[in-house]
Amino acid sequence: MTSFTFSVEQMRSAPPEVRRWIEREITAALAVLNRSDHDPSQVHAAALATCLLQEALQLFEMIKGNFLLSQVFFELARDMPNSHGAAPLHPLSVADILRHRRLGDGDRLVDCFTAINQAFQTIRNDPEATLFGFDQQGHVFIHQATHDSIRQLWDQLYAAHAPMAGFTPPHLGTSEDIAQHPPGSASVNF
Repeated sequence: MTSFTFSVEQMRSAPPEVRRWIEREITAALAVLNRSDHDPSQVHAAALATCLLQEALQLFEMIKGNFLLSQVFFELARDMPNSHGAAPLHPLSVADILRHRRLGDGDRLVDCFTAINQAFQTIRNDPEATLFGFDQQGHVFIHQATHDSIRQLWDQLYAAHAPMAGFTPPHLGTSEDIAQHPPGSASVNF
């Protein structure tokens, strides 16, 4: 087995056909997570579990100590432009998730999906439960109800930690005001 690591800058500067090839390779690696007796390029909505709001909260509580896992988890709540999947599926672009999370390594994304799914299986007490489906066009699919639950959790967390209304930062003045302090006082020159 041979592996390669590319920086984000290398990926950006690669020709489009190379980027598409890399996306297909990452997608194929991610398909391993959704092994079953059917063709992995076919996503079946009935095979994907739905994560309810309470389960999403429990899942977040389990993974919130891992910054990258938390980021990937909340990527599942993102609305992607032109992401129209067959109901009740919600498609997400693997390439977009890699770019948004600045992951140059698809293996790390696979590890995140695996860890999130294992935590979900623990919550459900069901080793067969799976949140993710994949296709050969570079998409990861989750159930629309899962997307909605994670989005609702994000909205609740955001509302709970929203900036204070009416907050006004202190006025520090211009650099000339700072430089004109009397001798013996601390001064900063810009």
